[in-house]
Amino acid sequence: MGRGIAVFVLAFLLLVSFGSCRHEPTGDARYIPRFHFTVGADWTGEPVGLVYDEGVYHLFYQYNPSGSMFGDIHWGHAVSRDLFRWQIEPVALSPDSLGYLGAGSVVVDRGNTSGLGDGGNAPFLAFYKYANEESGRDIFLAYSKDKGLSWSRYGKIALPDADRYAFRSPRVSWNHSLGAWLMTLSTGSSIRFYKSPDGKEWTFLSAFADPAERGTTWEGSDFFPLEASVGDTCVTKWVLSVTMDNVLAGSLPAMRYYVGDFDGVSFLPTQTKELWLDYGKDNRSGVICAGIPEASPVYLGWMNNWEYANLLPTSAWRGNMTLPRRLGLRAEGNHFLLASSIAEGLGARQGDSCRVDAVELSDERCVKKEFPYPDGAFMIRLRFDNADNRAIWKARDYGIRLKTRSGREVAIGYQNELSYYYINRDGLLGAGAPEGFAGLMGAGYRSDDPVSEWCIVYDGNTMELFASGGRSVISSLVYPDEAFSQMELFAESGSVTLFEASIIQLK
Repeated sequence: MGRGIAVFVLAFLLLVSFGSCRHEPTGDARYIPRFHFTVGADWTGEPVGLVYDEGVYHLFYQYNPSGSMFGDIHWGHAVSRDLFRWQIEPVALSPDSLGYLGAGSVVVDRGNTSGLGDGGNAPFLAFYKYANEESGRDIFLAYSKDKGLSWSRYGKIALPDADRYAFRSPRVSWNHSLGAWLMTLSTGSSIRFYKSPDGKEWTFLSAFADPAERGTTWEGSDFFPLEASVGDTCVTKWVLSVTMDNVLAGSLPAMRYYVGDFDGVSFLPTQTKELWLDYGKDNRSGVICAGIPEASPVYLGWMNNWEYANLLPTSAWRGNMTLPRRLGLRAEGNHFLLASSIAEGLGARQGDSCRVDAVELSDERCVKKEFPYPDGAFMIRLRFDNADNRAIWKARDYGIRLKTRSGREVAIGYQNELSYYYINRDGLLGAGAPEGFAGLMGAGYRSDDPVSEWCIVYDGNTMELFASGGRSVISSLVYPDEAFSQMELFAESGSVTLFEASIIQLK
């Protein structure tokens, strides 16, 4: 976050002109999501650790308790049993004489390899950086003996090459094959791999860089195995996710991933296609849950974008996470693709529902209805006929528009000729919207499945689309001027059969 100061200054200057569009505090409050983690006051920044311990999820995140913009970063702490309802705990780590905190990682040391635990309690280990230049090259360690409620600082870890690189975002996990801790560190243009028996003394293993990457800064990373079925065979592949800080501001998503093999020393990608975990503008710096017993890991991202993170139209609070997601790996031809699904806990939050029966949509026939649940969060499930997706008469563009009484709208759709899922929030923008907030965001994917199933979740200031079995995911911040009052199911330049639409209240 070396450009944090510059972003802060720019934000202050732009907010002078944007101030007339700010909501009053009551307006700010209606944008606070119910099922996406946020403090709901001040600044909720990037997640730095998500661990599972004795039936409880512990989330650690960057937090500014003194304002709603980036700065004065502490590490906050929250706990949950289902990833959707969170209890805020006391701040875990605060700035000290070396400055405020940067990015990092938290793990549970179940075998007490560090020797920092006592009794039967496995210590929590926090690996972190400071944000200032002087100490920014070193990685520090802190530990907790009471499940993250209080912390002691161990000091610097022994890391080769610490004086050569301005490391970013240490990410640590236990590697069962190595019987050691594995750490990935970004240098800005590569990912370096290290291992340690105790979390204190580290040995360099290898480095990975993508020669095709130009003009981007590599920020945080995560590294984890996933199983995939190839015919009757189950194979294990390794996934390296990297947060990309693109110089072409906001023109690309942030969460790139590589799939390959890991031999205990080096990571070797086995495919070259450019792949993104999320194709929206507003998902970055995600973390993988550590210690979870299930084979399918949980992912949680920061639902924001540094183009406008300090300029969002809520003066009392800014920042929240994505929906928690399960990740799986799917084999397609000679490639493997990540597939995301919403974590199970949201199912328990479903309330009343209504549906639209089968109908053929076309230029002459759309379905307009009063929106049944204008207040609060909701989920929309759509099922379209996809058996004829290459037919010349198939609609060029189809989907759903959600509208407010003032005429503002957000469109979620699919451009069939381009094989392109999208969210278009341009229709919600008013005068003074942050630069970079406009623009279509989307994912290119053509499925040969006979039915195309979409899941759309709206919650406060968030809109997320899951399609193509989770292979196409788009995360977008949205700030409607008032509640959605109408929905329109549409098709343009052709026709498409809608098998069913379900609107489900979330509570």
